[in-house]
Amino acid sequence: MSRDMNLTLFQLPGFPLLQSRRLRLRAPDAGDADAVFALFSAPEVMRYWRAPAMTRRDQAVARIDEILAQFERRDMINWVIATRAEDRVVGTLSLHGFDARRRRVDIGYSLHPGYWRQGLATEATTLALDWTCRTLDVERIQADIDPGNARSRQLLLRQGFSSEGLRDRAIVDNGEGEAEIFGLSATDWRQRASRWARLASASSTSATGDQVTGTRQPASPPRR
Repeated sequence: MSRDMNLTLFQLPGFPLLQSRRLRLRAPDAGDADAVFALFSAPEVMRYWRAPAMTRRDQAVARIDEILAQFERRDMINWVIATRAEDRVVGTLSLHGFDARRRRVDIGYSLHPGYWRQGLATEATTLALDWTCRTLDVERIQADIDPGNARSRQLLLRQGFSSEGLRDRAIVDNGEGEAEIFGLSATDWRQRASRWARLASASSTSATGDQVTGTRQPASPPRR
């Protein structure tokens, strides 16, 4: 049954909390200001960002306030990515550009370079994509990246997105230069998640055929 995306967003009881084995996607709070500043002042993170790097901690405080206000208006859901064990903020992940008529939403993300090459970006985007496809009446998830951002490109392809070519940023977001557009259908994501769940179920069966049980986590792809 089709659900109106805008109605679903405004009926959310609060900022969604998503958890996987290693990560938690949650709302930011004032205590995250130092971590948010460290993230958005890192040259490696801001190399492909369309905003200048932060130079003062108060910019991070203002950004946290803006994220919370955007959620209240349901303009954007911008989680911080935190480690589940220590609740240390290591990145952000956003859903934005909600388009109920086209049943489309955009996804964006950032991860502190100290946490690269650990599969955390894949784990975080899997959480968000699972939640989006289960909760919102969405058929298309879209992302746009700088064409030179090879790491982001590899992540999107690994998650099942397809490149749809380059577009002028003036059309995409009133920016300058070009953006590479990626798209993923919710139907394709659900099929992939179902296959991963079956693989996970099969791998958790012991040699005697006894099923290992535990708390169900969102389906995650095999590590590469």
